[in-house]
This record gives sequence, C-alpha cells and structure tokens, in this order.
Amino acid sequence: MNDDLVRITILHSNDIHGKFTGETGDDGKLRGSMAQVAGLVAQTKKDNPNTIYCIAGDVFQGSLIDSDYQGLSTIDILNLIDIDVMSLGNHELDYGISHMLFAGRYANFDVINANFIVKSNRKHLFKPYYMVDIDGTIVLFIGLLTESVIEQTQAEGLVGRYVTVADAKDEIRRTYGKLRKKGRKADVVVLLTHIGWEADLELARSLEKELDVDIIIGGHSHTYIDEPVIENGILVLQCGFENTHIGKLEFVYNKATDAVEEYSWEMIPVDEDHCPSDMYVSAMINSYEYEIENKYSKLITTLKMPLDNYGRGNPTEVGQLFADAFADALGVDVMAVAASSLRCYSLDTDITLEGLKEAYPYNGKIYTVTISGERLKKGIMYMMRPEVLEQWQDAFFHYSKRLKIDFDYDSKELNVEFDGEPLEDDQMLQMGMQEYYLINAALGFGINPEELLANKDIISVASADAFQTLEDYLYQHKDLGGPMDDRCIIRGNVGGLALEVKKRREEN
Repeated sequence: MNDDLVRITILHSNDIHGKFTGETGDDGKLRGSMAQVAGLVAQTKKDNPNTIYCIAGDVFQGSLIDSDYQGLSTIDILNLIDIDVMSLGNHELDYGISHMLFAGRYANFDVINANFIVKSNRKHLFKPYYMVDIDGTIVLFIGLLTESVIEQTQAEGLVGRYVTVADAKDEIRRTYGKLRKKGRKADVVVLLTHIGWEADLELARSLEKELDVDIIIGGHSHTYIDEPVIENGILVLQCGFENTHIGKLEFVYNKATDAVEEYSWEMIPVDEDHCPSDMYVSAMINSYEYEIENKYSKLITTLKMPLDNYGRGNPTEVGQLFADAFADALGVDVMAVAASSLRCYSLDTDITLEGLKEAYPYNGKIYTVTISGERLKKGIMYMMRPEVLEQWQDAFFHYSKRLKIDFDYDSKELNVEFDGEPLEDDQMLQMGMQEYYLINAALGFGINPEELLANKDIISVASADAFQTLEDYLYQHKDLGGPMDDRCIIRGNVGGLALEVKKRREEN
C-alpha cells in the first residue's frame, strides 16, 4: 500500500446492558456471549494491528451479574477484553455519579465524555476524549451523552443539582481548543455518542465543516441499520444492542489528502460461526453466574402462563401483572408503572428471585399522589404522543386494572373509566408513582414537577423499597398473570416501532 495510505479497522458495540452469558438457540449454538465478543476483538486485532475496539455506552443494567455488583462485575469482565475506549451512557449513572467515577478509575480502558459537566465551572467529570496513533495517523474519539441523563441525576439530590449536559458542538470546539494548546491535532475525528440514532443524524447535519468530524458511532436507541448513513459528509453508524452483533468499519485514511477515501462496513453476528470464544472471559462470566444462581435460585411464585413484555410504547402482559401487584400491595386506586423500568422481554411461569430481579432491578420508593381525574387524563393524553407510541421515547405507563383507557390515535379521542364508570374531572384518586417519575413528572405525565412537589399534602411514601414490595406480594400470591385484557386499547394507524409489536403478536 502507498505510504500515504493507512488502513484502519474500528470494531464497535453499544448498549450491551449486562448481557454477558449469551443464549443457546434451538440449534444448540451459543449466541451473544461477551466471551465471543472478546474472541472476535482479539482475532481481528491479531489479523490487523491497526484495529480499535470502542463501545458507545450503556454496558450497565440489564442482568443480575451487573446489578448485584453495581457494575463493578461488568468492569471486571470488560477489563479482560482489549477495549480501547468507551463513551459514558445514561445507564452508567444508574448507581450514582460518584460510583461511576470510581468505576471509571477501576476500568483498564478510557471512559470518555465531553458534555456531562459541572455547572459552575464547566469542569469535565470524565476525560472528554481519547487519542490513538495508528501508523502515524491520529484518531480522536470524543464522548457525548444524551440530555435525558439529567432526569436521572435529579434523583441524586444535592450532587444532581450541580451537573448539567452542555451543548455538544460547544464541547467539541472546547476539546479542539484544549488539543491546540497542547500542540496536538487529529487526522480522523470520531464522535462516540450515546444520544440515539435520530439525534446522531441531527447532530451530523448541524456540524460545521471546520469541525472536521469524519464518523459518528452511536448508541442509546438500540438501532439496527442495513448500511451506514452519510449525513453532511459524516459517516453515521450504530449496531443494535445486547451483543447480538458487532459493527466492523474498515477505512483508508490518505495522509496526503487528509481524508477518509474508502470504507466498508458490516454487522458481524456474535455467534459460534463468526466468533471464537475467549476462555478467560468465559471463565469469569461463569464464576459470576454461579454466584448469582446460588444466591437467587429461590422460587418466588408460579404464574398461570408465560408472560410477554415486548415493546416500550404499548401495554404488555408483564406490565399488567406488575401494575396490579403494586396496586393491590399498596392499596392505591391506580398504579402507574413505567414500561422502561421493566427490564425483561418475557417471564416464565416459574419466577425465581433471579428472574424477578432481572425483570425489575430497581428498589426506589413508591409514592402515593392524590390526583384529579382531569389531571390524570391529561397525563394519559400526554403519553399518547407519536414519540411514545411510535418511537418508544419518553415514558409509556402500564396502569392497574381498575383504570380502563380507550384511545383512538387517528381522531385523538380519549375515553377513561375507573371501576367501570367514566372518570370525572373532579374525581380524586390515590395513584402510585415510582420515585423517578415523580421527580421527573414532566417526562412521563407532562406535569410541572415543582408544582406537583410543592403540594406536600398530596404526596406520601407508600413503599420505601419497590422491589421488596413486589417480591413480597408475588411470594404470597400464586397463579397470577394472564393474556392481555382490555384495560388499555389503542386504536388507529399507529406506525413506527409499534408495527413490530403488532407483527410479533400476529406471529404468536
């Protein structure tokens, strides 16, 4: 190859969410194991030393191996893999800002972020960038995080009020300025983001040519793509979620023209046919799995049937069960459970402590809020936006069975009943709310949280530990669960991701 041409490979993952063990298919073959990811990374780097492996956020939250050790087990596993750099994801902050600062120090690879900063002095909480020299070509990675992380940090109280998410372009410019002061310049610029696919495309469109960004590798929206999108001359990539695939970008950088001249990209399935397995990573995963199985093998309850929980903008069988369980256990009129807080795709008939903990890993408080029928209907109407139903953004809520919702997406007509009668505007109900969604009431209900929290008389703590409440109730009750009922009917032409749910239900 011409001395001016440097061939570089970037392997990339995103949204691993604690999925380390993989699953064995009907063909008896293992898929989605982190040991297979490690094997592919090692093999690729052996074949081409000019290889970088990066992760675009959210390695935490999604399995007991992760949550029981608050992510430190995850870092243990990742430390055995030849990772070059990872950007901060919103779920990296699930265990607290200070905890993630420690976890970042514990990692043997750089965890970067440029726009999650201290409000008062704009200091970065994490290293904003990572640079690597590939045969004389300097590749710069800048980490960027979604603004929605601020909703999480509000629950941290004092510390959460001192941080903010700054404008991405401002922080890119500030990073360039810091590098110039050090006399350093990048040849290839990669934004390693955790803001979602549509936000990545919007960011690419907004970037001025002088910022000289070449590639955006993203996460957060769990998006699969057929091929890279070139937006404003910038290559935009994402690679699904939960270790089903690894993205592989190969490109040639021309030193003479200072340009990326040719590229190829593919999604490589993480399975036995494409990935050798790393025995050391496999051994560590097995050791954690053994500990979890011993600790959480207790049988909690037996359901009438396996329950489905597919989708983030639609009612599900698991959502019905959990909303009813909380409502009955706490004695509230209505319980609202956010779909995003249920971290499983299904539940088997036998629910162990491990299965329940993976399905609902949060132990925050449940509050009782006195709410009018008018306010509740406005909140339900706010939930019926395209962003929620079609794109699975913000928050969809599963409601307990005494409340019935009938919504026509085309006409925007909403009918709500409570105990079989139309819900009146002046009717007052006791509603259970998860702590996160009380603090961030604007996110899920379109309610000003300051206005809601100011009226202390309408709020009380119904449960200090949501998970313990759920566990105790299910342990005391058997043969729960069942098929979808009519408590939440959404009619009309709902598109987007909702079509995936419709197709899945028709197939089943």
